[in-house]
Amino acid sequence: MKTKALFLGVISAALLLAAVPAFALQAQEDSNFESGKWFPSKSRLVLNIFHKVTNDEDSGMVGYWALDDYVRHVQVWQNKSDPTKFTVVASYLGKWETFAGALSPGAGVAQSKDASGMMYGGYKATFTADSVTPKFGYIGTKDYGGTEADVMLGTYGAGQAGPTTPFSYLNQYFTNWGNFNYEHWGWTYKYRHQAWKNFDTGTTGDIVV
Repeated sequence: MKTKALFLGVISAALLLAAVPAFALQAQEDSNFESGKWFPSKSRLVLNIFHKVTNDEDSGMVGYWALDDYVRHVQVWQNKSDPTKFTVVASYLGKWETFAGALSPGAGVAQSKDASGMMYGGYKATFTADSVTPKFGYIGTKDYGGTEADVMLGTYGAGQAGPTTPFSYLNQYFTNWGNFNYEHWGWTYKYRHQAWKNFDTGTTGDIVV
C-alpha cells in the first residue's frame, strides 16, 4: 500500500523538480484522481515540497512485503474563505525490493528469490489545521527505518513493526491538524508482466517471483 526504492540515484534538486510534473500526472491517472481538479478554487498553495525516502516498508494484504525507496512530492492548498481547511495531493515514484521467502503483497505467496520493480501512485485528501508554516522546494532524504529483517517476519501478527521513523509533513508544517480524509488513493507496483494495484476502489493482481 505505500512505499518505495529509488532508481533515480543521486541527482540534483533541480533535476528532481523537473521530474515531478511527469510522475505527478501518472500518479493522478493511476490513482483515480479527478482530472483537472488537483486543487480547489479560491485557495492558495502553501506547501510544495519533495524529498527522497529510503527504507519504507510496504504494506501488503497480509504483512509488510518489500522495502521501498522513492521520491514523494507533496502539495497543499489552503482555503482562502476558511484558512483552517486544506487540500493535499501527494505523488510517489520509485522502486520496491522484496526478498526470497518474503510474502507477496496480494495472496501472501512466498517469494522464490530477491527481486525489485517500479512503483508509483499517490493520494488526494483534505484536513484541518490551526496554522501552516509555508515551505517550498527540496527538503532532502528521509530514512524511514524499515529493515529486511522486519519484512521477513512475514505477517503483521508475527510482530512486524513497519517503518519506525517516517517523516510527517503534517507534524512538521501544521499546528493542531486533524480531520484527515482521503478522497482518492492508489498505488501500482510492477514486475515484468505482473502488477499489483492497491486502490481505494479495490485491490487486484499480485507480485510473485
